[in-house]
Amino acid sequence: MRFLIDEMFPPETCPRLIERGHDAVGVRDLGVNARADWEVAAAAGREDRALVTENVKDFAAEHDIIVVCVLKSHLPQHGMGAHLAAALDQWAAANPKPYVGLHWPKIER
Repeated sequence: MRFLIDEMFPPETCPRLIERGHDAVGVRDLGVNARADWEVAAAAGREDRALVTENVKDFAAEHDIIVVCVLKSHLPQHGMGAHLAAALDQWAAANPKPYVGLHWPKIER
């Protein structure tokens, strides 16, 4: 799956997802870090990527992209990127063709 990882998550998340066979980039890689939410959403749409973010309220109204919602408080502080990558990998396996809109993957600590 193609992921766009929002800036609140550790940069190590992308390489961990790539190791698992996914195509993952961070918002910094696309030059949309610290940009308006609509610019981040537009980048996800342009790149045909599922946006992984904690900012549920900012992206809840998006109807043109896949938004994967993950709260950092549900992830362990140590090894957060690895845990997030594992959760996203499991979610992607269970949702090979996800619908456009919000998704909440199961997070196991």
